[in-house]
Amino acid sequence: MLGIAPGNAPITCEPVLPMNRPARFTANTITGTLEAGARGPIIRDADGVAWRLHFGEEPVPDHLDGKVSVRGKIVQPDRIEVEFWAPLGGE
Repeated sequence: MLGIAPGNAPITCEPVLPMNRPARFTANTITGTLEAGARGPIIRDADGVAWRLHFGEEPVPDHLDGKVSVRGKIVQPDRIEVEFWAPLGGE
């Protein structure tokens, strides 16, 4: 028994969720247009949201430009660790 006195409601606890957790554990796919940034390439989606692209230890591909689809993990609110990218045909 929890030691609850008669007539009193039991104490319930809501789960504590981490606030402002920047890292996601699943991959996201984002389609957008690449732009040059001071710290490397940036992808901007149709809503205007932009992320810096990080390729880990790999160099940034030379032919990375125009509309692309990027799959990766959002590791900070403004940065994606790229796992895969593919150019999209002219639209």
